[in-house]
Order: sequence, then C-alpha cells, then structure tokens
Amino acid sequence: MLDSIVKKASLISLSRIINLTGLLIVTIILARHFSKSEFALYDQIWLILNTITPLISFAFSSAVYFFGVKEKSNNYITTIFSFLTLLGFALTILLYLLRFEIGKILNNALFPENFFYFALFFLFSIPTLILDSIFILRNEFKKLFLVTLITVMLYIIAVLFSTFFSKGILFIFACLSAIAILRFIYMIGFLRKNFNLNLTNSRLKEVLTYTSPLILGHISAILSRQIDKFIIASNFAPEIYAIYGVGAKELPVVPLITSSFASVSFPEISKLYDAGKKTDVAKLISDVIKSTAVFVLPVFSYLLFFSNEFIVVLFSPKYAESAEIFRIYIFFLPVRILLYSPILSALGKQKIYMFISLIDLALNFILGLSLLKVIGLKGPAVAVVLSTYIETSLMLYFILRTLSGIKLWDIFPVKFLILVLAISLSIASFCYLIGKFIYDVNLRFLSTGLLFSVVYFALIKRRVIPLG
Repeated sequence: MLDSIVKKASLISLSRIINLTGLLIVTIILARHFSKSEFALYDQIWLILNTITPLISFAFSSAVYFFGVKEKSNNYITTIFSFLTLLGFALTILLYLLRFEIGKILNNALFPENFFYFALFFLFSIPTLILDSIFILRNEFKKLFLVTLITVMLYIIAVLFSTFFSKGILFIFACLSAIAILRFIYMIGFLRKNFNLNLTNSRLKEVLTYTSPLILGHISAILSRQIDKFIIASNFAPEIYAIYGVGAKELPVVPLITSSFASVSFPEISKLYDAGKKTDVAKLISDVIKSTAVFVLPVFSYLLFFSNEFIVVLFSPKYAESAEIFRIYIFFLPVRILLYSPILSALGKQKIYMFISLIDLALNFILGLSLLKVIGLKGPAVAVVLSTYIETSLMLYFILRTLSGIKLWDIFPVKFLILVLAISLSIASFCYLIGKFIYDVNLRFLSTGLLFSVVYFALIKRRVIPLG
C-alpha cells in the first residue's frame, strides 16, 4: 500500500514542485527588478489571490474526486467548471468594486488604479483551479506535468522579457492574464474532448451541498494563515511590508509534498476507519509521517542555521532584514510532516475541524495584534506560528479521541522523528562551522547546502536513518 501511495504522491509532487519553483524564480527576479513599492503591489495582489483561491481549490478539487467516480460524472465535472466560471466573474467584479477599500486596508494607494490590469488573470484563473485535479482523477500525470511545465516556462519567459527590456509591472500583469486565458481555453477543449462539456448547472445543488461545509471550514484556516500579513500591511508602509512579505513565506515545497501524500492516502484512511480497522489507520498515518519527515526535518534543520544566506542569495541583500522573519516562519516545518485537517474529514469530524479553525483564527488575530505592540514587526509572525502549534495539538487530540484505543506513539514514530531531527541538527551545526570560513555568501550557501545533502543522504544509504 505504502509503495503505491509514495509513487502516486511523488508524481503529483513533481508537477507541483515545478510550479512552485517557477513562481519562486519569478518572485526572486521581480524582487530584484522592481522597487520595493512596486514589489509590494505585486505581492499584495498575490496575497489577495492566495487568500481566496485555496479555499475554492480545496473544496471543488475535493468535489472533483468525490463526484468524478460516480455515474454521470461528466455532468458533475462540467457543472463544477461552469459554476467556477461564474464565480470567477462575480468575485472579479466584487474585488473591482471594492478596490479602493482594499487599497486602504493594505495601506497601498497604488492598488485601486492597478487592480484592473490584474483582473483578467483573476477572472480566468478561478475556473482552471480544478484542472490539476481532473488530470489526477484520470491518472493523466504526463499531461499534468506538461501543462504545468509550459505554464511555468511562460511565466519565467514573461518576467525575463520584462527585466531585459525594462518593462513595468503593468506588462507583468498583462502577461499573467494572457497565460491564464490560454489555460482557460485549453481546459475548455480538454473538457469537450473528455467530458462532453455542456455548460449547465444540472448538478449544482448536489455540488454545493458537498462543497459548502468544506468552504466554511477552510475559510477560517486560510484567513488565519494570511492574517499576519494583513496586520503588517495595515500598520506599516509598503516598503516595510515588502520586507515582512519576503520573510513571511513558508518553504512551498514542504506543504506541497505533504498535501500530495494527503491526496492519495486519506481516502484510504476513510475506508479503513469505516471498516473498523483503527490499527491499520494508525499504521498508515505513521508510514506517511516517516515518508514526509525524512525530507521536512533536514530542511528545517539546515534553514535554522542558514536563514540569512537563504534570504540574501534568493532575494538580494536589500532584504537581509527579512531573515529574522523567515527564521520564525521555518518553525512551521516540524508540524508540516502531516496534514491533520484531512484526517479529521476522513474520520467524519468536519465540524470539529471547523471549530478548531475558528479558534485558530481568533487566537491568531488576538496574538498578532498583542505581540505587534510588544515585540514589533516579528510579533505577528510569532503569533501565527504559536497559533498553528495550538491548532495542531487540538486536531491531534481529537484524532486520537476518535481512534479510541490508539495511542500517540502508534501514530507518531517518536524514536524515528527524534533520530532524524538529531542527525539533521548535528549535520547542520557542522556545516555552520565550516561555513564560518567561507566569506562569500553565495558560495557559503551553495557549498554548505551541498555538504549537508551529501552527508545526510550518505547516512540514509548506510541506513543510519532507516526508511523501512
């Protein structure tokens, strides 16, 4: 079972890594090319997009998996697509009408006059949020890979063209919109070929009945992950927000990998739980944790020592101050070895997930404002990490309570986790000492990163870190 899950998750992860790597490269280039005020505008528009679209993607991608295996799945898939097209139009109009209010919230006078140029990207991106899920549903991983690769390459080409010919931010917005339109046109053709596309809402009631609880539960979780940035945006100038925004980023490849495992393993958890096989559920969760921790914990350990180098090398010395924020944010990584909310959903505890998410949102907001006054710019970052650990502890408590008779150590391979973390921290400490003798920051980051990787994977090969 685990081998099959790992293989499928690896294929999904590869495509997602390509996508996020491309977006990271684009961000790095633009951070160097734009002024801080222009980059703040670019990042804040993505902030809005990344606040809204994940909850839509989460709910309707789940609907694709759920309804895509039923009879008349064509009707369900095309209903979802047509509804998302209408939803994208409605949300774009709403944001345009509220652009001045949003600009005030973000403390950015450039936002209202520039949102129009980004609107088409937003409009045509919403319906294509389920494209990857449809590829996964049909086991068309090659198409998933190719479409992702082409999209990323178009992003990078547009940014390189912009920097080479000294184009401004409006050119970037125009290019993003053009790429979104191309994806939308491709998706229409794909649906016509494979699902007999018929833009009707014949199954809309069933789809919305399924997705509404998921959306409500996910809204508070998404807001909680972004609320620290809104607090900073409303209390500081755009230039300060740019410093915070560069540092306040989770390393995207980590949640990407854990979410890939979630997409293929958690339906199996639901089946095992319904069959009363709680021990098998615990074993599967433990195996998933081992598979993710062997990657996540060494990344955490290395970046704990080399946060400064990571920020300076990727975003240039003008964002060196962002390293303090980033060092706080990397403490997200240890809890990212597992996604807890889908497990609660698989166990039929969606209401508990919703309740915990609301607690997390309120706690994050209160802590963020309080710590902002106490420790300044770092306060909201500390708050979002602390609230996440509390949220995770609560979800884990209810998972164990639901799996009555299962203990914490049945789910968490504690000895394995301690071993991996201890070894990773030891290697990172050794690399840090070696790095003291390398004065060029780029060379220090690359050489210590290579040294860390070589030593770590050598220990895996010698089975000092047992993988199975």
